[in-house]
Amino acid sequence: MLRRSLVLVAFAALAAAGCNGGGATSPVVNTGTTAPTPTPTPTPTPTPVPQHLYIGSAGASGAVTQYTLPLTAGSTANFSFSAAATIAVAVDPNGNLAVGDNVGHIKIFTAPVSGTSTPSASFNNGTASSNGQFVFNSAGDLYAATFGASVNVFTHPLSSASTPSSSITTGLTFSSGVGFDAAGDLIVSNVTSTTSNVALYAPPFSGAPVTTTGVSQAYRKLALSATQLVVCSVTGAAGQVDVYTLPITAASAPAFSISNGVKFPEAVAFDSAGNLYVGNEGNATVTVYAPPFSAASAPTVTLTAGSISPPNPFAIFALAIGK
Repeated sequence: MLRRSLVLVAFAALAAAGCNGGGATSPVVNTGTTAPTPTPTPTPTPTPVPQHLYIGSAGASGAVTQYTLPLTAGSTANFSFSAAATIAVAVDPNGNLAVGDNVGHIKIFTAPVSGTSTPSASFNNGTASSNGQFVFNSAGDLYAATFGASVNVFTHPLSSASTPSSSITTGLTFSSGVGFDAAGDLIVSNVTSTTSNVALYAPPFSGAPVTTTGVSQAYRKLALSATQLVVCSVTGAAGQVDVYTLPITAASAPAFSISNGVKFPEAVAFDSAGNLYVGNEGNATVTVYAPPFSAASAPTVTLTAGSISPPNPFAIFALAIGK
């Protein structure tokens, strides 16, 4: 009897504890539903940085003019600033602008460039008496053709005290155009007394180049896409743009030429969409060609950048596309 009484007392105590919110907990009831998965917060799409086209005029009143891309026949310039006898322009990865004239002077304009910009640095292209095309590498070093027997290299940061850190001379007669392919090779358009060729220098650019067979053209500036090299020629009635398939080898020759819409092309450039821009010295126009390119390619856009009439003709000698 005593044992049974103790059991009853213990059971009563446990029951009282459960009623009073004590140590006992109610069992979890499965309702058959699942908590909703939170909706992930979408990652904002970065706003693309607008590209700009820079045009260099070597006319009597030289200038550098900037346009925002995409270009149309009715595009108006964002600004223009005086730069006497401009025959070279290049934009580095940060948007800084290099400008060269026809007597070997180089000026650097710090980003953001505007119509009131003044040079942050001025120096000479070594001992060169002129300038060819300019190109920056990804580090910001400047490679400057001389329209002579060398390409001068200027190591960043650039200042008014800059002098060539090295010069590439092997295999060159008149270096006109310069650019880099996707492998980091330096490509140079080289003009001899009677022909032109293309020279490829592998890093560190100190060895002999791979040189293509000469062609009966007067080569000027060049541009590279991932798969093609385009080079301006001013030979003939109106000139042409020769197109090579990459990679460049000693056996390379133009795959075809673009002549529709060009008139003595002096400069070329590619935008990020792969469109080709040709600067025509003969009529102060920029013609735009959409890929894929062929001998039948015709301009999708023709922009008249200036007047070729005296007393201040607008003579396009340089193009660059960048920030």
